[in-house]
Amino acid sequence: MNSMDGTLSKRSLLLLLTNIMLKGQVLKVVGETAMGVDDNLTRLQKFEVFCQVCDGLLKDGRISAAKHHAWTNIF
Repeated sequence: MNSMDGTLSKRSLLLLLTNIMLKGQVLKVVGETAMGVDDNLTRLQKFEVFCQVCDGLLKDGRISAAKHHAWTNIF
């Protein structure tokens, strides 16, 4: 961050954007991993794994609390 005007440098912005996860990326990784572990996971089990992954991403700061809520709360 530039201390003079409070803006992010291009490098800082790129680093920040590379740490952001998209829902499609998360679903792809969870799906590929789940199929490698057990081909017969139910929809509920897959959703539980997805929620656990989202919990980890939130803890690591890779997704925002708002995204976590939107992705893991079905109502």
